[in-house]
Parts: sequence; structure tokens; C-alpha cells
Amino acid sequence: MSKVLVLYSSPIQSEKSISTLLTKKFVELYKKNNENDQIKELDLNELEMARLSQTSKNMPKTYSEELSNKYINLLKETDKLIISCPMINFNVPVVLKNFLDRIAVANKTFSYKYSAKGGSIGLLDNLTVKIIATQGAPEGWYQWAGHTSFLEGIWNFFGAKLSPTILVAGTKVKPYFEMQPQEIVEDNIKLLEKHAKNF
Repeated sequence: MSKVLVLYSSPIQSEKSISTLLTKKFVELYKKNNENDQIKELDLNELEMARLSQTSKNMPKTYSEELSNKYINLLKETDKLIISCPMINFNVPVVLKNFLDRIAVANKTFSYKYSAKGGSIGLLDNLTVKIIATQGAPEGWYQWAGHTSFLEGIWNFFGAKLSPTILVAGTKVKPYFEMQPQEIVEDNIKLLEKHAKNF
């Protein structure tokens, strides 16, 4: 039995968010193959940190060791992590970046202490991470924009194992632009089934 944590980060209402709907369908398919797994779902928009972006003016007030420890401990108790992430202005959503900022804590999620010179050691090596991402532009249109590569890189830095990323691209151009979010999910059902079976 595995403990699975699902993080939703889209600022779009869930019933209209392609990334959220894709992830919910993925979780549904995953459950069919892993009935005994424990699944916990968190909408990052609803967490305390969603309302608190760190600045030079509020840093002492917005950083809470208690909150950081809460989510770091949750990750350390998790076997599989699913991250739902749309591209927002060529990057990850603010609430997801806020979450990453709260858990990127030296000697808790990574360390330089016992690494080779110039290197680091990730301390979340218990995790296997699946990223489910969307973007409006077709894949490859903007070589400098890479929300998925950023996420893959930071979770690799944290020591996690990476399951192949699901990227549904081109949601703002035809044919997806003329489709409803649920129709886009159905168009990718075989892709989701394949990944859910192997995760």
C-alpha cells in the first residue's frame, strides 16, 4: 500500500481547468489499479501560503517554520506525489511556487553537508513524482519557457524519483481551443490510462 499526495495548483475554477480535470481523471484511473492506496488531495489555492507571497517587507512574518515543517513532514510520509500544473505566463502558478519556497529548506529537503564539492544531496528520496501539466502553446513553440523542466529539476534536486511527465500542450490553439475542457480530457484518456497503469 502506498501513500499518495495530489497537489492542485491551477488558479482557474476546477470545473474549467484542463490541468485539474486531467489530474482528477488520472487519479480516478490510478485508483482502479491501486485500490488499497491511501490518497490525499490538496488544493494549494486553499492553503495559508496561497495568500502570502514573500517580499522584503514581510519575510519574517510570512516564513513559518511550523508551516514548513508541516508540509515537509507530509512529503516525507508520502510515497507518491502527483502535481497538477498549468503553465501560467510561461511559468508555474504562484501558489505552487509559494509551496516550493516553503519546503525548500536546507538540511530538511536538501543538504550540501555530505555531498561532493559543488554538489547537493536531496532528502526527499522517498518520493516518486508524477507531473501532469498543460500549456496553451504547442510543445516547442517557446524554447525558453519550461514549467515542466523547472519542476522536474527541482524535484530531482530534492532527491525524488521522477515518473515520466504528462504534458498536454496546445490548449489555446486548434483543435483544443474549440473543445470543452472535459472533451480535451477524453481526447487524452489513453495517455492517462497508460501513465496511471505504470505509476
